[in-house]
Amino acid sequence: MLARLDAWVAREVPLHHATLRPGVTDAALDAFEVRQGVTLPPALRALYRWHDGGDLFGLKFLSLEHLEFQRVAWAELAADRMTDLDEVVVSHPPGAIRLLYATGDWLPFLHDGGGNHVALDLHPGPTGRPGQVITTGRDEEHRFVLAPDLDTFLREYLRRLESGRVTVRRLSGFHDETWEVRLQEPGGRAPDGYVVLADLFPAFGAAPERMDTRPH
Repeated sequence: MLARLDAWVAREVPLHHATLRPGVTDAALDAFEVRQGVTLPPALRALYRWHDGGDLFGLKFLSLEHLEFQRVAWAELAADRMTDLDEVVVSHPPGAIRLLYATGDWLPFLHDGGGNHVALDLHPGPTGRPGQVITTGRDEEHRFVLAPDLDTFLREYLRRLESGRVTVRRLSGFHDETWEVRLQEPGGRAPDGYVVLADLFPAFGAAPERMDTRPH
């Protein structure tokens, strides 16, 4: 599956493919688990053995080092018990994601550059599943389960790419070589902008089928 994803990115957005760093070793992943006291799901280990970050999935794919940095930061925020921030969090579907602003139980692997992430949730809410893929972050008051696990998330993303349900376009601006990869809605639309990260993954899990087109 990752080989097929690699081939698609190399063919359709070679400049993004060039940003993908070499994968990390099993020894590095083992050391991460020891330092952080967690067991990484097999699919996440496979993802980081494949590449250690770059431009992927229309967002920034975090390196293992930056994943660890963000997890530690969330754990520290959780230790401060900032319960007033918890009060604004909403889970989609209800009960699947714990209503916490931050926790070390999330492993972020994608980010938008503005404090928002797609992450694996190791300790879900009562109706969720360990290892589910969720949206979270500073601007993500409404948080969505995108897939029950990383393997399902990757397979669905690849299915959209290979079936042509994606828009690849050159962005105007100072840099002529800037490109955008955006999944289309079921009806074929891929509008500019987004409000929440779930808008970038239409009809994934609990994500809405139609994007909100207001600027983020």
